[in-house]
Amino acid sequence: MKIKFFWLLFFGLIIAGCKPTNPPDDPDDPDDPDDPPIVAVDSLGVSITTIAFTAGKDASLIVVRTNKSWTATKTADWLSLSATSGNKNTGFLVGASANDGLTRETTVTIRAGDKSKEIKITQASAPKMTITVKGVPVNMILVEGREFTMGSSEQSSYGLPHQVKLSDYYISETEVTNALWLAVKGSLPYTEHSEADKLTLPVSEANWNMVTGEFIPALNQLTGKTFRLPTEAEWEYAALGGKNTTGTKYAGSNTLDDVAWYLANSDKEKKAVKGKDPNQLGLYDMSGNVSEWCSDWYDNYYGFQIVNQTVVVPTLQTNPKGPDSGTKKLVRGGSSESDEMWGYSVCHVKYRHSVTPTGIDGCWGNTGNPQEPECNFIKFTGFRLVISAQNQ
Repeated sequence: MKIKFFWLLFFGLIIAGCKPTNPPDDPDDPDDPDDPPIVAVDSLGVSITTIAFTAGKDASLIVVRTNKSWTATKTADWLSLSATSGNKNTGFLVGASANDGLTRETTVTIRAGDKSKEIKITQASAPKMTITVKGVPVNMILVEGREFTMGSSEQSSYGLPHQVKLSDYYISETEVTNALWLAVKGSLPYTEHSEADKLTLPVSEANWNMVTGEFIPALNQLTGKTFRLPTEAEWEYAALGGKNTTGTKYAGSNTLDDVAWYLANSDKEKKAVKGKDPNQLGLYDMSGNVSEWCSDWYDNYYGFQIVNQTVVVPTLQTNPKGPDSGTKKLVRGGSSESDEMWGYSVCHVKYRHSVTPTGIDGCWGNTGNPQEPECNFIKFTGFRLVISAQNQ
């Protein structure tokens, strides 16, 4: 019996010795049962890697699933954490202060043992932001980009209809005023008269080269922002009223007198901004008062193909910026010297016009006649500003 027991014990030890042993913990192995990866879930128990906050004050719960104690850290001062450490399966609230500017992004990092997990946090742009330049406030309105039909088959001067998709951007509530130009440049661009006592009028007679080469760079230097002119597509979409559009032919109304200073009601003079009703986005004077520079070169068929003398409409253009070169720049919106006849006007939100970047051109349309004088075509041309909504 003793011999039998010995052999049973001997073979038992051999079998036990042949069983696999547990490997040591591997911090880089996500399947290691003794050290699983960190899992973050929301209040519904759904695993998360990102949190998207609204522009207002907002908060979200993060529950950390791990078998170890954990810590949480953040770098953005607009975020707050209700707890920065916890034991195993506990959680904390992430809070975001109200956003009064552009879209912003950051991360929250959770660590447990040798493992870490980052949660991407984004917060939407404010619906309106104000940037003050030497005491002059500049109100910027958020335009939520989407797909829309640019152009119209109603008139050839409106451009062929085609689909365009835009990203979010901000556009100034009004045209740039004499006050803002003076704050940035120190003097107004007029050579034959003074408007130093008319600071609420829109600035005009600044050619495209002056606006893009002098004023906007100086403004960006002062503010740390990246202002620019709107593209033609951005201008038209904003004039239409963006996502709030009701399809009016002028910027905010089918009745030009409601929303615009034009030849019949302006005495052919510029008027103070915000003197007429705004459009559906809260933008003033996008029809009338002064016409407005866009960033694009003018082209009748930009983005279109001409096949066998037939224009082929593109399926979709995303954030189009116009052709790389040209001789004239796009001008939109009409002005105080624009007329309305039989229900049509240059002030129509679809009407396309163009002027040389210097604003100077042949008075008779560049006939080639050596006697043709040169004219200034930008007495009633101004501009408004745009900033992309993504954080800069």
